[in-house]
Amino acid sequence: MKRSISMPILAAMAILSASSASADILYQKGSFPDQRHFLAVDVSWGELEIGQADSARNRLVGAAAVPASTGAGSRTAKLSYYTPPLRGFELGASYTPMPRGAGDMPDPREAMHLVEAAVRKTVLMGGISTRFSAGTSRARVRSDSRRLPRQSWIVGTQFAWQSVTLDGDLRQQQEADGVSVRSLNAALAYGSGDMTLSLRARRTLPENGAASGHYLADLAYHITPRWQVMADTNIDTGAESMGTVVKVGARLVF
Repeated sequence: MKRSISMPILAAMAILSASSASADILYQKGSFPDQRHFLAVDVSWGELEIGQADSARNRLVGAAAVPASTGAGSRTAKLSYYTPPLRGFELGASYTPMPRGAGDMPDPREAMHLVEAAVRKTVLMGGISTRFSAGTSRARVRSDSRRLPRQSWIVGTQFAWQSVTLDGDLRQQQEADGVSVRSLNAALAYGSGDMTLSLRARRTLPENGAASGHYLADLAYHITPRWQVMADTNIDTGAESMGTVVKVGARLVF
């Protein structure tokens, strides 16, 4: 939803429109099921976001393989800047002064000053859309923290053709205790009509430890717009894993 800066309460934001460039103020950009709120300013020299939004690294890299610890979460307040697309390149950077939260989100005692940056290049070759991306992050964390890595990087690529998408990336992160972990990820997704199928795999190589694998297969079918049948297989070859887990269920959307 867009609002003009002509409103009196937003008049002060006009200083962000340099060289007489037009600016748009956006609140809760897009449609988020968890009701994330942030302020975005679009001008000729790029886009500035302040509030609860995805980080530049998560948005531009957007790896679709097995998730890994990559940032402070979408509900954490941050400042992000994106450059305008130039010859297919997009650049962005985010700063999170003090992550807050619980569960899968960082605690303020365990991480501060999280800085993330990413670059993405998109190329259209015939009917295939190709995307190359890279990102990095660095944070100040406690030595016993397990919620955020001290620093990390990721490089990846994506190929999309009609209903098929293929993703791949290489990641490395340095944990709070200084141990580095590298992982190779791949994902294949197919969607046709009411059916979607995805296959994902990760090979993890700890600096001082045995390699392990994680494999996921998900199948979903929409019987009606509200009824969905799902099945997935989760295989983990780690030393302390549950082995193979198969789930079958149905989902009703209200």
